[in-house]
Amino acid sequence: MEDKDGKESYVPEKRNNLKTKLLPSLFMLAGGTVALGFCLLQKMPMTELLTILFLAMLGFAILGTIVKSIVDQFNMSMNYMDYFEENGDLVEKGNNDDF
Repeated sequence: MEDKDGKESYVPEKRNNLKTKLLPSLFMLAGGTVALGFCLLQKMPMTELLTILFLAMLGFAILGTIVKSIVDQFNMSMNYMDYFEENGDLVEKGNNDDF
């Protein structure tokens, strides 16, 4: 991409650089663990335990997918131009607490 001066400038792309692929699986694992613990404490029969466990894992998989899509959408909407100077160099943004 060229500037108005005719120089070529670097424009960073919007991309997903977060590792969100495992979020639905982690939500499902956590929800299934809690549901299994609850069912075991209540001493439920096996058929009810498996039904509740399946429904809990399904619900938490859907919840994890929704959270993943929200996080991905937020990350894709970030403006990365704030982190680059005009010549394309990366700018370090800190809170100036360095000693």
